[in-house]
Amino acid sequence: MNKHVEKAKELRNATPMVHNCAQTIMEVYANDLGINKELANRLGCNFGGGMKCGSVCGAITSGLMVLGAKGIDSPAKVNHFIKTISNNHKGLVNCTDLLKENAKKGGQKKPHCDAMIQEVIELIDQMEEEND
Repeated sequence: MNKHVEKAKELRNATPMVHNCAQTIMEVYANDLGINKELANRLGCNFGGGMKCGSVCGAITSGLMVLGAKGIDSPAKVNHFIKTISNNHKGLVNCTDLLKENAKKGGQKKPHCDAMIQEVIELIDQMEEEND
């Protein structure tokens, strides 16, 4: 398992859990981006729960922030990132829709969100390797 995924699991399994999806990803990459974990958490705080209103998943939005901070910002690459995740989830990217689809299958929220975080981290790392 990669170091970013391990760190994310550590953050998400802390008791009490205080990191939303976006904060988790931002903190996982804080050192890589040259920011401290407090700033990473503040940057991600309003993106959890789909910008706190069920819109685009916080894992996806924070993934885009990390990619941008790493200089991966071409429209083709950003589109690839979004399309890859969307294709893995029946075209869904909004938090509310993803959670509803997960619930239909009997899934619970935390494992679903943890899986989204892992998926985004793995895609970021893959794209970064390809960009080198």
